[in-house]
Amino acid sequence: MKHADGFTFIEFSVVLAILGILAAIAVPQYSNYRERAYNQTAISDLKNIAAAQEAFFADHQSYKSIEQCAKVEGGVKCEIKDLPGMTNLSKGVSLSMQVSPAGFVATARHYKAAKTCVWDSAKGGLIGCS
Repeated sequence: MKHADGFTFIEFSVVLAILGILAAIAVPQYSNYRERAYNQTAISDLKNIAAAQEAFFADHQSYKSIEQCAKVEGGVKCEIKDLPGMTNLSKGVSLSMQVSPAGFVATARHYKAAKTCVWDSAKGGLIGCS
């Protein structure tokens, strides 16, 4: 009799089935992880902008309007001028802001994320991402 080396078709099929199941579990988890990371980048920028706005308010008794960052494309950092401690947003984050004498509402979104995060200074800070 000859000595057979290698795997049988059944063994190979079982290994492929196991790899398929693991991939079916891992891919959605990885996508969720990436989405959370993009949202966290937008939230971080909102926190930094809020701190910079409050510092600006302490010096000028008004909040600064930011219009140049409303539509940021992927991989681009929006430059913010005249806010203390703030020079750029994170890459790919768009920011729009409505200011009033009573406070400001800022929305930020990473270009790869599906959710937009909101910060409302009159309501106490971060509202959330939706």
